[in-house]
Amino acid sequence: MSNWKKDDEALDELLNQMPKFTDHRSKEDVYNRVKQEVLGHEKESTIYSSRRIQSKWLPLVISIASVFLLTFLVSSYLNNNNSMKQYSTSEKMEQKSSEEESMQSMDVTENAAITSEESKTESSDDMSKMTSIMESYIELKPIDKRYAVYEGDLNGGTVFHFSFNENALTVPVTIIIPKEQVEADFPDMKPNSLQLYERYASLINEESLGFTEYHPYKGYFVADNQLLKHYLPNEHGYDTASGTSVPYWSSLNEIFTDFDSIALLNEDGSPLEWDQVGILAEPSKLEGSKGQHNYYNYRAQNGNIYLTPNFSASYETIAEAFSEMKNVDNDIYTSVIPSNITYSYEDREGIAVIKFNEPLDLESMEPNEATRLIEAFALTAASFGTEVKLENVVQEQWEIFNFENTLPTPLGPNGFIMSVQ
Repeated sequence: MSNWKKDDEALDELLNQMPKFTDHRSKEDVYNRVKQEVLGHEKESTIYSSRRIQSKWLPLVISIASVFLLTFLVSSYLNNNNSMKQYSTSEKMEQKSSEEESMQSMDVTENAAITSEESKTESSDDMSKMTSIMESYIELKPIDKRYAVYEGDLNGGTVFHFSFNENALTVPVTIIIPKEQVEADFPDMKPNSLQLYERYASLINEESLGFTEYHPYKGYFVADNQLLKHYLPNEHGYDTASGTSVPYWSSLNEIFTDFDSIALLNEDGSPLEWDQVGILAEPSKLEGSKGQHNYYNYRAQNGNIYLTPNFSASYETIAEAFSEMKNVDNDIYTSVIPSNITYSYEDREGIAVIKFNEPLDLESMEPNEATRLIEAFALTAASFGTEVKLENVVQEQWEIFNFENTLPTPLGPNGFIMSVQ
């Protein structure tokens, strides 16, 4: 092999190892750029070189630049040519692959069409059931002229116990979810309180109703039979002070009425340490609807009045609860019973009987005030699992209440009807 051939092969190998460049500039642009560089170099060297030296070396510089320019252009051409060949080969392979895939797809098209028609009906049914999964707002309309919810209000709907928060206080509310909405969101099942909470809590605009935006809780819940587990992040903040701790525990009792107890856990499943209390190694009891309380008036900052228990007080006997309804030991709540009204209590064959000492004329009271008085007695009796009858009332009928009979048993205070917008 001649030395020339060896040199050519070495040069080819060296050129192949050079990086590939792509330049989209025209030849004129490259030439002008080189010319500008040369002229700039001339201007910088005028101080140190004579005109004769410039004239001597300028052709050489231009020749060198031309060689570099030629090498660059050849390299770009070869690179583009190789790219075109690779693209052509790739295009052919893709065309062949596309033809094969097309043949395969033709084989399954008929089966896919049949499957699509079958699944289309199922998908349509599923979509009709999940009507409001992407909705972002729930409208809550208060039940007119009353402050509690009764069985006759449901019309096949479902009760969702919820809790509003204001100034470190909680107000229990009872939301009626229409039958159609429950069937759409929970097809073929009866949801428990946790499922209702996880579905609707984040959609309720508490602020629009005059309360603080509090829900949903931080962390997440897991139901284990009658035990509710709340997994909380490190910086949950519910234990920082009584103003955060009290509404947290109160609202849990107001919402999760069908669970017996709750365990607070870290995200890794270990027992949670509650500030100023210590590690909560054992589950805490949830009283829910089983708590024995009496009811008072609470006026929210927006001016609306609600019936709410004082959760800091729980009574052993219903007689004590009824007696304490006239007494309020703070400026947060007010009694539902005017100061000039007195009454006595007796248990008559398992029925709680409230007898007013003087005939009670409900017409002499503001209508909403009279209704709250009646329903506060009914709610207090319900928290003890019994019914109540009011005696010595001038009127035989008031709203839905017939005083010849026991009062209907409330399902919860402060009724709202839900509609998803």
